[in-house]
Amino acid sequence: MAKPDRTSSVNGITDEISYSHDHGDPDLQVKVQDCTFHVHKTVLMETSDYFRAMLESGMRESRENSVQLQGFTAEAFQIVLDFLYESKPIKMDDKIHVVLEMAQFLQMRPVLDYIKSKVSCENCVHLYMLADTYVISDLKEAAAQLMGDNYLKFLRSEVFEELREEQREEVRKTRFRHQKFLCGVNTGYVTWPEPGPREFMYYDNSKDDWKTFAHKPEEAGRRGWSVAVLDNYIYIMGGYSKHFLGHPSGDGAVLGDSFCFDPVKNKWSEVRSMNEARAYFGAVAYGGSVYAIGGFQYHFPVKSVERYIPEQDRWEFRRSLPGDWTNYDLAVVCKGDIYVNSEDEETEKFALLKYASNINQWEILSPLPRKRDKNSMVAVGETIYLLGGLVPGVDCFNVTTRQWFVLEDHPATEAIHYEKGCTEMDGTIYVLNSDDMACYILEAQTWVQGLSAFPGGCNANKAIVVHLPPERQDRF
Repeated sequence: MAKPDRTSSVNGITDEISYSHDHGDPDLQVKVQDCTFHVHKTVLMETSDYFRAMLESGMRESRENSVQLQGFTAEAFQIVLDFLYESKPIKMDDKIHVVLEMAQFLQMRPVLDYIKSKVSCENCVHLYMLADTYVISDLKEAAAQLMGDNYLKFLRSEVFEELREEQREEVRKTRFRHQKFLCGVNTGYVTWPEPGPREFMYYDNSKDDWKTFAHKPEEAGRRGWSVAVLDNYIYIMGGYSKHFLGHPSGDGAVLGDSFCFDPVKNKWSEVRSMNEARAYFGAVAYGGSVYAIGGFQYHFPVKSVERYIPEQDRWEFRRSLPGDWTNYDLAVVCKGDIYVNSEDEETEKFALLKYASNINQWEILSPLPRKRDKNSMVAVGETIYLLGGLVPGVDCFNVTTRQWFVLEDHPATEAIHYEKGCTEMDGTIYVLNSDDMACYILEAQTWVQGLSAFPGGCNANKAIVVHLPPERQDRF
């Protein structure tokens, strides 16, 4: 194709442009503003659903070989035609909005596909907003996914604030577009004094098999660290450093170090350390923050509570645990509040404590019907399930009625000892037991046993739910 012939110009504005093509002379005039473009029907029909429908329908414009385009600029149409005829790149500059609007109206898929291919971290917010305005779904999706794949980066940027709240939420949801998996990791010993394997594993339900998708960074705590998942980022915090001889506790140093793993990018990054070092503490994600609750420094309880705010990369203290209450490694979210299984140091009695984050207050809610220490806990709907801790059976607490009830006895619960990872996914409660994995199907109220045992270790297991892209699966 030859370059277009600009036949005349007045005050720098070309008023007539003719394009050449292998099929011969132009056979269609398109008038935009004060400019007439001499083009070829075959080019426009092949690249524009709008022109194909018009020219194939026998409308007056087709018979007269002349089309008037209203509401667009001649400059935008020239940019589009230069791309179609000459493959001239479309610049991602301040004119892109008029080009995008025209391409969408004319249903020019090659132009829209080209712009979609140019989505980058530098322009994706702007292109997302334009795609939302002009209802270009695939461009909007591509821009949203790029922001979602780099969510923390954009969450901490000023440009992200240009989006409306519902748009930001739509971007956040792209973090969950990949397949969901039950995942587990061991945070304690397998053989003392060495910690167990530190692989993050996912459960392949179709093969009843556990597979590795990531390894914990060497700089992070060796044991006693906690895990929480927020916006499909895995946060690990605190714990004890590598064991060293001569230390009176038999442990390493207590850490406040925190790390974040992005399963989409397959990348660990170090984030701001906690204000207070701690090990074996409750960690839970809620309301856009990660909470670290209680824990221990060797044999001394930590009373403080703090939360990590990802968009600011900082930890801030919240209301400490009340009185003599402690928290060992357990925390769940239920109906908009945080709950922990807590022990009173003075009386050695256990109770459920509730933390209302909106008012930053703790409430001593209800004594446990049976003493459960280092047990498993999970929340589903308005019910908190407590199981294990060397106590058979399952105690359930309804946070609305504030009443306890028990599940029917089953051999599966007798095998659940202590520090077993426990979580809910798709209406099923999973317990990462050392001999086999047990699960409780909530709707059927049925236990299933005999699933593949979690290979990470027998104690201090953590169960989480993570969305993994295909490239993170079967990596090792």
